[in-house]
Amino acid sequence: MIKAHQNNKRNLFSPIIFAVVLYAIAGAAKAGDIAFNGEFGAEPLRQVFILSATLGSVALLKWLIADAPLSLFHRHTVTPLLRAIVSLVLYSAGAMFLLNRLLGINLVPILTTSAVLTGIVALSLQDTIKNLFTGIWINMERIVAKGDWVRVSDREGQVMEVTWRTTRLLTRENDYIYLPNRLLADGVLENYTYPTPLHVIEVDIGASYDDPPDRVRGALSEIALSTVSVLSDPAPEVWITGYGEASVRYRLRAWVDDFRKVYAVRSDIYSKIWYSFRRSGIEIPYPAMNILRKKEDRARSRGGIRGSLKAVDFLRALTDDELDRVEASARIEVFGRGEAIVTEGEAGSTCYFLSSGRAEVCSKGQNGEVLLVTTLEPGGFFGEMSLLTGEPRSATIRATEESVCIVIDSGVFHSIFREDPELSGRLSELLSRRAGELKEARERSAEPIRPAELQESILSRIKQFFKV
Repeated sequence: MIKAHQNNKRNLFSPIIFAVVLYAIAGAAKAGDIAFNGEFGAEPLRQVFILSATLGSVALLKWLIADAPLSLFHRHTVTPLLRAIVSLVLYSAGAMFLLNRLLGINLVPILTTSAVLTGIVALSLQDTIKNLFTGIWINMERIVAKGDWVRVSDREGQVMEVTWRTTRLLTRENDYIYLPNRLLADGVLENYTYPTPLHVIEVDIGASYDDPPDRVRGALSEIALSTVSVLSDPAPEVWITGYGEASVRYRLRAWVDDFRKVYAVRSDIYSKIWYSFRRSGIEIPYPAMNILRKKEDRARSRGGIRGSLKAVDFLRALTDDELDRVEASARIEVFGRGEAIVTEGEAGSTCYFLSSGRAEVCSKGQNGEVLLVTTLEPGGFFGEMSLLTGEPRSATIRATEESVCIVIDSGVFHSIFREDPELSGRLSELLSRRAGELKEARERSAEPIRPAELQESILSRIKQFFKV
């Protein structure tokens, strides 16, 4: 990187060095001319002076106009096209001056008296000339520049180059499109990058009439804010756009600052809507012929809950009747890849059993960095301390692939603890054992863990949370 910076700096100031060398030669020639005082050999020195001074002035003017850090063009985007035009004008003027001074050839009368020839050439090359001047206008007005995402004549892509004749776009399909510059002047041009890269993404979705609008709008806002690349400022907006035959129509508007990501972000939002609505019980209306199939799928899914709950070690303290009640209150939630099932520090009162899929357990370190603690496989469970004590989540659990979880809520345990007060003692013993194992595995602490004290602490928190 340092080497590249040095090369850029060298390239930036090399025209100045070249101009100084030419001015030095011109100065030496002028000094020699003065020394000869019109004697033999003075004329070649005058010619060297004129040639060196002219070329040095052209190089200096080109640098001041197009390349200098504080030049006018640096307020815009200086492309090879503008540099080529500036060079052509300056060097042409310099050549005409040298021909006149050194050889006595004056091209001005020739150029001014050939109006007919000039008109014929201009007429035959009118499209080319229009493309040329449009290219100059594009760069001077900063209409588009390299890197901008634009739409021109129903063609969408990223600007790769603006030349004297065409503008080259790279489409999302990785194809190059060469557009004549006149199309940018004659048609409608949409620039998604300049003057601001902010772009709104609109997602339309329908929800059942049974779901309150505030609940749906809140869920859609949370989905947008949890999506990667969606900005929190400006904040997402949710509008009700109308009432359909089977659903209330909503429109989610979320902002991104990179147009390249629009389609990926929209896809992520649609995916998250499916998972979030399914977990929240918000219904997306569908054809009536699928209702019977949906009921059958629910019946099959509940059939596996009982076996899964029996595998959870801290639930082994429950009687069959108590386990039946827990099973009846349990629900199934599906999480998409990348979704956070629980978030560290958030309040919680549910426990999760991973029926299928995989999830990673992450926790913040002392310096705020995110540490990967472990990976959960099917059969793993988490959240039991929040379920029974109401404690905030101690880690973030994120699905690494589509994961199906059985969710147990603390509400069912209120009635169970009232009927079986001794259950809290049996559960605290199991939880203290598991908590001790986790602490040893994570911290590898040399400080001994006292099971009795840990069990007593958990028991008191259970009783306090459930008021038993």
